Amino acid sequence: MRAATRPGGPPISAAGSGSSPRAGAHSPRQVDGRWKGYRHLTVLWLAGLTLFHLWYVASGAVDLAPDEAHYWEWSRRLDWSYYSKGPMVAYLIASATRLGGNTEFFVRLPAVLLALGTGVLVSVLARDLFASERAGFLAVLTCGVMPLYAVGSILMTIDAPLVFFWALALFALRRALAGPADGRSRGERARLGWWFLFALALGLGFQSKYTMLLVVPCLWGYLLISPSARASVAKPQPYLSVLLGLLISAPVLVWNARHQWVSFRHVLGLAGLSEGAGQLSAKTFLEFLGSQVGVVSPLLFCAMLVAMIHAGRRGLQEKIDAHLFLFLFSAPLLAFFLLWSIHEKVEGNWAAPAYLAGAISLAGFWEERLQGTPGRAAGRRLAGVVALVLLPGLVLDAVAHFPGALGHLGIDIPSRIDMTRRLHGWKELGLALGRTLQEVEGKEVFLMSDRYQIASELAFYVPGQPRVYNINLGRRMNQYDIWGGLGALRGRDAFFVIDGEWDAPPSVREACDTIRKVQVVKTFQRGQPGQRFAIFRCGRYRGLVAPEGKVTY
Repeated sequence: MRAATRPGGPPISAAGSGSSPRAGAHSPRQVDGRWKGYRHLTVLWLAGLTLFHLWYVASGAVDLAPDEAHYWEWSRRLDWSYYSKGPMVAYLIASATRLGGNTEFFVRLPAVLLALGTGVLVSVLARDLFASERAGFLAVLTCGVMPLYAVGSILMTIDAPLVFFWALALFALRRALAGPADGRSRGERARLGWWFLFALALGLGFQSKYTMLLVVPCLWGYLLISPSARASVAKPQPYLSVLLGLLISAPVLVWNARHQWVSFRHVLGLAGLSEGAGQLSAKTFLEFLGSQVGVVSPLLFCAMLVAMIHAGRRGLQEKIDAHLFLFLFSAPLLAFFLLWSIHEKVEGNWAAPAYLAGAISLAGFWEERLQGTPGRAAGRRLAGVVALVLLPGLVLDAVAHFPGALGHLGIDIPSRIDMTRRLHGWKELGLALGRTLQEVEGKEVFLMSDRYQIASELAFYVPGQPRVYNINLGRRMNQYDIWGGLGALRGRDAFFVIDGEWDAPPSVREACDTIRKVQVVKTFQRGQPGQRFAIFRCGRYRGLVAPEGKVTY
């Protein structure tokens, strides 16, 4: 098979025959200089996207999501780990808020910066794999319009650092397994440094989200299958790097050992393994599959599946290393979550790392079809691809960021199906409760809710950002239970907030001498009814009573 060529450019071994054992391993010097215009487009795209994200976050268009507010709560009490996740998200938020204050902008600033870093890594990795600046631009463009990554570039949740460290791990692995070709000793030293970077990405990624561990079986699959990388199986570097990554993760393990391994029991519960094997469910499978179509965008999801299959065929059958690498770090991960969804409910964002290599595969797929085509014709074909596959993602992103814009077209999104509904109303609730607290100024009162989401939002949006407590009325354990503290508040008055306009639960009524509803906060979004909350004044909190009659807190 002859190598594909560009007009006036060198052969592209990554997408061609792969006859060299280093097929797909390119240094930046090998990238065709005729295509530097795409490097400029990549820089402009990343810069423009980052500036837009910074502007959007600074605009205050949406309140903190409940998980964002909860992770901000973690950042106020830094620890080695937390109930459901590692500590990375808390330390990132703490770093930003210590710098600029406890505002929405600085809570979300790490997400914007991590998204920029992810984009840089994706573009460089795609460029190196396919020796093409155009492939680098197409890969970062694909990631930028994907709704899953667009939202993750603004909301500061655990997915932002996870995706960044996954991208960093892929980048380090390619450099470690390819390495420079200008001298044996220098190459070995360089490869050792890349293995260390992979270990760092693995450890810090694990501290972000435990999904990071899935990069390890993907790595071993690649080492065992790839002819060019198989020699590394007999070398100590892969084993030592994984071991070092686990050592970097040690704070999470130590914290869990001190807290009865609550994080791992939590994960087992989410996986449906804590109570043995459950029944298979087509419903949860179809729900997860549908969520992937939504978070990626329909045409882009289908195109990415085609690209993954194409990468698998070229990597497994034709032994082209670049395609094999991308296939083994995307398709097995997506397949893992699809199979898991047959057994248990899987959230739509859990497979996010799979789409990094998937986006690069798609960029390589397009690059192969654009090679050898005259410039003007190639431009038309590229424009058609962008319009057909990427434009729906851009439209979904625009609707998510500016849902009110549809009103100008005579289209109103019912609040019950508006996915941004949970990002509005929290500031109004906090200010309303703040005004109520002014009426009892000077008295020792505390705030509590039966849901961690409400407790976290109150902690952020009530003026003064007071400590808020999350009482347990039969819910699943969370970080508030580990912090505790309610037992020391018996005898004080409290304000209790619930979702909706319901009466206070009987157990809360029994925990107080008196209780009365003082206000119902009704929020609105674009003129439509939004969230509603009931605020109760509890006189002399005595503690919740368990069914057996024991006062819990």
